[in-house]
Amino acid sequence: MINLTPEMREQLRMTLLRELRANPTHFGLAARLILTLARASAGLPNLTVADVEAELSYLEDKGLAAPMTKLVSPELRAWRITAAGRDFLAEQSGE
Repeated sequence: MINLTPEMREQLRMTLLRELRANPTHFGLAARLILTLARASAGLPNLTVADVEAELSYLEDKGLAAPMTKLVSPELRAWRITAAGRDFLAEQSGE
């Protein structure tokens, strides 16, 4: 895991929510795919999958993101944005 400042952590959380919103799939997005997208979007090339999973868990606790239930390969967790997450982003951007 990398050492994130509070500002970097907030930016990462916002990036994760935006990536989940931009990719509305019924299957969700795997943490490794979200990692690739977040590295580019947040400008954090040293970001690890553990960092992403930790922040996705935080967003889950806040009700802004949720893991998808998978029948095949449930160990490969996938994530989606929740309605609360969409509303939060809309409030932040004035959409």
